[in-house]
Amino acid sequence: SITDFGIFIGLDGGIDGLVHLSDISWDQPGEQAIREYRKGNEVEAKVLSVDIERERVSLGIKQCAEDPAATWMREHPRDSTVSGTVAEISGRNVTVQLEGGMTGVVPLAELAPPGADAELRQQAVKVGETVEAKVRTFDRKTRAIVLSVRDRERAEVDAYKAQPDQSAEAPKISKSLGGLLRDKWIGRKSPAPEDGA
Repeated sequence: SITDFGIFIGLDGGIDGLVHLSDISWDQPGEQAIREYRKGNEVEAKVLSVDIERERVSLGIKQCAEDPAATWMREHPRDSTVSGTVAEISGRNVTVQLEGGMTGVVPLAELAPPGADAELRQQAVKVGETVEAKVRTFDRKTRAIVLSVRDRERAEVDAYKAQPDQSAEAPKISKSLGGLLRDKWIGRKSPAPEDGA
């Protein structure tokens, strides 16, 4: 039978097992995934736990396959650079569609330079644009990959500064590069460095 909280599966020996909504699909919300099942369907599930005293068997359908998010995170560990397409811009986050069907989230604070106002952050990207960002972590609650554009830009500046055989002008050039990155978001031309800077 199918209920509001999950699917009851008839097992051998006249025993019923319950697949809770949260254990139906890795990718879809349980309320959506359960619509794909009908009474009489034959399904494969994994035994998650058995409560002998209460005569309850907990089953999981999604556990029969590896979590795609875990696979993705293995291939794209923390601090790796990834690219994706901006799908939505909300009040606090930018949602990015990544390869493999995964969803990335870039907090607006991670788009613009420190101290930038909300309007500047909102204008930093547009829906449909491609962005590159560094992987920060995986939000298990929302199942979204948390990304940072600022971390990627900071890494590029650090890599430039670390290049060997820099001339005496390197500090000035590096500072100018940081200014260029900041001016990219502000949308104005970078000021020329002062004499002796």
